[in-house]
Amino acid sequence: MPKRGTVETVPAHPHTHHVVSLLEQEPDLGAGLAAPEFELAKSRALANVVELRPPAWDTTDICAQSDAGWLGLFVLDGLLIRRVTVGRRSTCELLGPTDVFRPWDADADYAPLPLSLDWIVVKRTRLAVLDSSFALRVARWPQLTGRIVGRVAARARYQSLAQAVGHLPRADARLLILFWLLAERWGTVGTDGVYVTLPLTHEILAMLVGAHRPTVTIALQRLNRAGFLIRERSDRWLLTHAGIDALENPESVRLIVSDPGSGQDGESGLGDDDQSLGLLLATPPATS
Repeated sequence: MPKRGTVETVPAHPHTHHVVSLLEQEPDLGAGLAAPEFELAKSRALANVVELRPPAWDTTDICAQSDAGWLGLFVLDGLLIRRVTVGRRSTCELLGPTDVFRPWDADADYAPLPLSLDWIVVKRTRLAVLDSSFALRVARWPQLTGRIVGRVAARARYQSLAQAVGHLPRADARLLILFWLLAERWGTVGTDGVYVTLPLTHEILAMLVGAHRPTVTIALQRLNRAGFLIRERSDRWLLTHAGIDALENPESVRLIVSDPGSGQDGESGLGDDDQSLGLLLATPPATS
């Protein structure tokens, strides 16, 4: 063990760019540690960083490097989509800051079901590699490892809630609850409501709530007119106080449908910045 206050060198993995202290990036993981122990843990909780750039990520290399002792990959910043396609229908999961996942734990073989999996990089993403060496360096602080595992459990709970949302009959109610769930994870409270800064296209939202893209477009227009959910720019959404109040009974919400020819529906499709991602999302991966 290195002396207190010293920094241990970390062997780099192929395709990694630099090393960070996980506790420096995410101090909440060390909650409860006395100041001296926190500083020591911060100097030991060193992890290699993998940087991903849009539009897609091939996990072959990272999966080949992994072994049974790896805890997972910790999302430092950015946004990823894990897309699962069955036949011609796709569903997806958003992975963002503080999420922990393990892409080397491959889905089971469901043959002859035509199932495929791919990863889409929505925005530049950095992943901390919590490998076997990292696990050994932080073994002195089991509460740190426990909190990392807690992030995995939180992701599982979120997915259960997201599945429940998909069973609501109305797309506008599904979207309203989805944005509340996103706001709980990554939102910023403002005077007019909660801001969610994520580059979510209609195509992504359609997969998240289990609807067709045109249905999502119409539902977003209705939510905007009702003053519940406002898209201020391509990557910034405002879930208003009125929208939050409507969450108490989302299935009772009845949104006024305007004349489709009135031209008052606002956004009707993907913006210019969304086109390349939209094309990628619209093309399911080859069935594995």
